[in-house]
Amino acid sequence: MDVASDNRRRIAHIKKQYVTGRITRDEAKELAQPVLNRINEATKVKTKELNQKYNTNRKPAILDFVNAMRNGY
Repeated sequence: MDVASDNRRRIAHIKKQYVTGRITRDEAKELAQPVLNRINEATKVKTKELNQKYNTNRKPAILDFVNAMRNGY
């Protein structure tokens, strides 16, 4: 299983526990933060590569806790 699939699976599991009320918002945020950090670091690296390749200056799209829980990652 690749890293991106594992990240999506973990976020989905945390979201399911949070929505069903098994864990509180603070617990969900604490569990999700290491996964979100990995996702954001990978996004920053890929954005930097694409900026160099296409000679652009775009900012990376950072994923935060609210968007991870609200939308499907």
